[in-house]
Amino acid sequence: MNKKLEKTLRKLKYYSISTVILLVVAEIILSLCNIFPSDYYTNTPNSEFTWKIDHNEITGIQQDSEVSFDELGARSISNYENKDHKIIVFGGSTTACFALTQEKTWSALLEEKLGDSYWVGNFGRPGNSSNHHVLQFEHILKKEELKDAKTVLIMQGVNDLVGYLISSERYLNLPKQKLKRIAFQHVPDENIPFYKKLTLYKLARRAKKNISFYFKHKDYLTQAVTDVKLLRTQVERVHTLPELTEGLEQYEKNTQNIIDQAKEKNIRVIFITQATMWKPNLEAQYEKLMLTSGFANNEAFYSTEALYHGMEAFNQRLKTVCDRNSVSYINLELPKTTASFYDDFHFNESGANLASDEISKALKVLLKK
Repeated sequence: MNKKLEKTLRKLKYYSISTVILLVVAEIILSLCNIFPSDYYTNTPNSEFTWKIDHNEITGIQQDSEVSFDELGARSISNYENKDHKIIVFGGSTTACFALTQEKTWSALLEEKLGDSYWVGNFGRPGNSSNHHVLQFEHILKKEELKDAKTVLIMQGVNDLVGYLISSERYLNLPKQKLKRIAFQHVPDENIPFYKKLTLYKLARRAKKNISFYFKHKDYLTQAVTDVKLLRTQVERVHTLPELTEGLEQYEKNTQNIIDQAKEKNIRVIFITQATMWKPNLEAQYEKLMLTSGFANNEAFYSTEALYHGMEAFNQRLKTVCDRNSVSYINLELPKTTASFYDDFHFNESGANLASDEISKALKVLLKK
C-alpha cells in the first residue's frame, strides 16, 4: 500500500471515529434537553402556531387563529393549578377548533361561562374518532396533574361516521399501535426499533417533514377548500349510504369502553352529540359550502341528506348506550346555517358561542346532580 493511500485511510478512520464520538455526545446532550416528550400528549406541550384564515372563503371567522398548547398539551386559557374544578374535553376537529383563535373556541367560552373556579382543558385532535378517545381516556387521565379531575366531556360521532364511510376496514381494524400514533402527537418510545428512539433520528425526521411541508403545503382553509368545492360540482352525488351496522357496533363498543373506564376511575363522563349542517333539501347557499365526501380519493360525494341520516344513526346509538348505562349526554342542536358552521360541521365564531351556550346551560344542571 503506498504512503498516500495509507495516509488517506488513516484520515478517514480518524474522521469516522471523531464523527461517531460527536454524534454520541450530541445524542447524550440532546436527550438530556428532553426535546421530545416521552409521555402521551395529544399535542406538543408549550407549543403554538398561527392559522391564516381566508376571510373571503371562510364564513363567520373574522381573524387569524392563534393556537397554543399548555404544558399538558391542551388548548386552555387559564392555569389548571389555580382551579378547583378541572374539566377534560376530548373530541375531533370540532373540539380542537383550530380555525378559531384560542379565546373563541367553544371550550374556552365554556370555561368563561362556568366561572372562575373552573378549568377546561381542550385535548381535541383533528380526525380523531371514538377509536382514539378510548386511548386518550386511558392515558391522558393518568397524568398526575389531572388525577383530581372528575368530569370529562366528549364530543364525538362525525369522525366515526365519515371514517367508516371512507374506509370501513381502516375504521374497524386499524392496529392499536397505529391508532395511538393518530390519537397522540407524542407517545412513549415503546415497541419501536432502537434507532427510532434516538433524538437525532427524531430531529432528522422532523426536519424532513418541515421541508416537505414548506414545499408541498396547501392551506386547508384556503386553496384546499377551493379545490374540494370545485371537485364537488364535477363528481357523482350518491344519495344512499352503505350498510352502517358494523360501524355502529364499533361505535357502541368504543362508547361502552369509555363508560366502563369512567366508572373504574370514578370520573363522570358526559357525551355531546354531533351537530352538523347536513339535512334533507339543504339550501343552495349552504350546499356549496359542503366539503365532506365519505369516499376515499374524493371519487364521489354523498348527498347532505344521506349524511344527515347517517349522523342521526350515530347520534341515536350514542344516546341509546348512554341511556342503558345511566350516563348523561348533551343533545347539541344548532341552526343548520352559517350562524353555526363554516362548512359541514366546523364551528365558526358564532357557532362556537352558540355551542358553548347550550353546553354550559346543560352542564350547570348536570353538575348539580
